Amino acid sequence: MPQGPPAAPSTGHTPPQIWDGALPPSPPPPPPGPSRGPDPSNPYAQNPYAQNPYARQPEYGSPYTPPPGGPYGTPPPTNGGRAPKRKAVIVGAAVAVLLAAGGGVYAAVGGDDSGKNPTASPTTTTPSHARTQDPTPEPTTGDGDNTGGRGSGESDPNDQRRVGEAKVLYQKPAPEVSKSNLEVPGFWAMKGYVVKAVENKIVAYNDEGGSKWTLSLPKAVCAAPTSTTGGKVVVAYEGHGKDACSQLALIDLNKGVKLWDRPAPESDAIGGGYTNVGMAQSGDLVGMAWFGGSAVIKVSDGKEVSPEKPSAGCSIDGYAGGKVLLRAYSCTNGTAKLQQLTPGGSIKWTYTVRKGFKVSNIFSSSPAVVALIDQDRRSGGILALSDKGRERSTLTLGKQSYQPECGTDIFGTNMGNCEGVAVSADTFYLPTEMTQDHGLGSTSEIHAFDLTTGKRKWAVKVAERLLLPLNMDGKNLIAYEKPSYTAPGRIVRIGPNGGKPKTLLRLPQATQKAERDFYSATHTYRNGNFYIATNRITGTDTTAENLLMAFGR
Repeated sequence: MPQGPPAAPSTGHTPPQIWDGALPPSPPPPPPGPSRGPDPSNPYAQNPYAQNPYARQPEYGSPYTPPPGGPYGTPPPTNGGRAPKRKAVIVGAAVAVLLAAGGGVYAAVGGDDSGKNPTASPTTTTPSHARTQDPTPEPTTGDGDNTGGRGSGESDPNDQRRVGEAKVLYQKPAPEVSKSNLEVPGFWAMKGYVVKAVENKIVAYNDEGGSKWTLSLPKAVCAAPTSTTGGKVVVAYEGHGKDACSQLALIDLNKGVKLWDRPAPESDAIGGGYTNVGMAQSGDLVGMAWFGGSAVIKVSDGKEVSPEKPSAGCSIDGYAGGKVLLRAYSCTNGTAKLQQLTPGGSIKWTYTVRKGFKVSNIFSSSPAVVALIDQDRRSGGILALSDKGRERSTLTLGKQSYQPECGTDIFGTNMGNCEGVAVSADTFYLPTEMTQDHGLGSTSEIHAFDLTTGKRKWAVKVAERLLLPLNMDGKNLIAYEKPSYTAPGRIVRIGPNGGKPKTLLRLPQATQKAERDFYSATHTYRNGNFYIATNRITGTDTTAENLLMAFGR
């Protein structure tokens, strides 16, 4: 079968939806691929919303209509009344939109949290309707298999390794799964190994590629926090009834054992279901939010904690974890608040959001960095808060377009799920979208913002790549230069004052296409190794997919 055009790198985003009814229709399956050929100078332009879901994307057949509004950091004008409500909000020029996607802010200003739509080269695989076998390969023993996760007859990409390129530690193909377009949440990088959930299996892979342990659950994992507590994490898996993500289990990621298993707290949702569950973990607490309900439970025993409830007419929008646990809620009268919970589950502080806005995403829980939107999905800016819940600064973003990668989340219950952002005690790092730069072609930048003043400290620019912050290494920023159509990605270090990025890992040319072809992925750099883990297995007949890839020196 002839190979189609190269796939555009992607972010796993879907456009935000505002629905007039109680429940939205099921979202359409991901499009099969771009409708026009690639622009060699800008790989992200092949699919206009693979990286940028708001870039002139129609609302399921409706014409493109950019909403009014102002950029991040600048509230929209109030004169002239409220803008008309829209079912699908699409960003036009000089407009900032925050996607109320689980736990992070999707910033878009001037045309642009995640719906990736790449197209991999055609291949022959088992049809998705026939994929019913065990979704995880049999665990290996000893030092691991010697194929690095490759299928029989596949060549070792390290045989094509060039001087200065990173080593491919392993490349795990996506297993056969029970249905197509399957979300597979749950990925944790530990010391010397990583852990990935796929349907009802949770598998740990050591850095040599072999299986360290495998744990089976009764049904598929449907929600999971990104942070852990002492190597333990609470996951949600399917319970009884359709779309019921209602069973909880505490997993010891060091030993691969289940420590407890119990139903989620009683749902007060419409119809009693647990749909679109978002989870955030911090210390001994896990915050859960789903369509129409929420709960806080203890990691140690799974029992429910009862923080002070919001007043009548208010509901919890979502949680974000990590160093501390934050929760955001909004009310029918147009008010909204952000709260930090104590380790015991009581309220430590409450920040009142200005009238008419609510928290849409939480980039960081400590220090707290959040984004606001109004009911028409127009930006209310990005705020930094102090550890006592007082406003520290409003970031001065101007009319620049910013593009972190945030998880798909129609109902906004998963607030801490943005990639492509990083924070230190005094600085917040945010990536821009790809733009055309005279003389350099397509470029992207990382901007560093002072959390005390809100002003931009510096900017670092790269050509022909999307540059994404990953995490901090002391005072240095670790970032991922995504692959272009002709060159693989790189992991770089940027000093506290900016300057030219220093390459830490130059990923292999041999895996450049595989690196680009992830439909939606989590990217993690830890202890000198770089991991890419899929968040969704499309299971299409023409797509060769990877579950995991790991690179090191």
